[in-house]
Amino acid sequence: MISHIVIPTLGRIHNQITYNNLPDKYKNITKFIVQHHEFEKMAELYGDKVICLPKEINTIAPTREWIFNNFKDSRHMVFDDDLNFTVKEPNKDLSDGAPKWISWKYTDSDFDDMFNTIDSWMDEGIVFGGLGTTWIVPSINLWPYSENYRVMTNTFYNGPLFPVDIKWDRVPAAEDFDVTLQLLTSGIKNRISTKYMVNPSDTNTDGGCSVWRNIDVHNESQIKLSKLWPDFVKTKEKTAKSGPWKGLTKLTTHIQFKKAYKYGVAKLENSENSLFRSYI
Repeated sequence: MISHIVIPTLGRIHNQITYNNLPDKYKNITKFIVQHHEFEKMAELYGDKVICLPKEINTIAPTREWIFNNFKDSRHMVFDDDLNFTVKEPNKDLSDGAPKWISWKYTDSDFDDMFNTIDSWMDEGIVFGGLGTTWIVPSINLWPYSENYRVMTNTFYNGPLFPVDIKWDRVPAAEDFDVTLQLLTSGIKNRISTKYMVNPSDTNTDGGCSVWRNIDVHNESQIKLSKLWPDFVKTKEKTAKSGPWKGLTKLTTHIQFKKAYKYGVAKLENSENSLFRSYI
């Protein structure tokens, strides 16, 4: 069972969207991870649900590393603090003009089913994954889940089965993609729900990473990611159409996650074959 829900939060003390959307039974297993300067105010509101980071940690990559190191003995889920929750199902009404998808806000039973589904995936041996974002409309043939895909805004971890040698802080504003690629290229697949999804705020909305991440930091991180993973990551310029960066040139990435996993599987097979040959 998932024993902890973890929400790293910054600059949104009075705007806890994710937490407020959770049913009470899941609020009871939720912990907030906050920077030192916000700890007292958060603790006044949420008591012992609030855990203070070390003073030297003030960006997201080392925060994620700290979270994992402190919850690695458990199955846990890490949510960004600005998530709304949406269920998507293919529309069975095939009449002319009918929408392709039907959507609704999670009910309490949807939350139960979502967490039970993730638990069942981890029982199968899935080490990490998450809920898809409504920024990307799923394909019918990839519903209700997709494998070996991007993980962003939320992640579940099967802590006891997770590798201990992952590097978390190499790419300041694209650490989630870097970690995903490290895992996939090690032959560790992920699974993303395309039925149970989340709807995050626009990139760099006030609070969160916007405190330190500007367009230059973002773009430099995308370039660094592509240099770390030249076989799987390509960058492209686009003009941001919404949010705080509207009108600015923003680098986006095209990441070949499935190719990265195939590479990882092949690497494992080659390693196993070499080991086998060494005993012949």
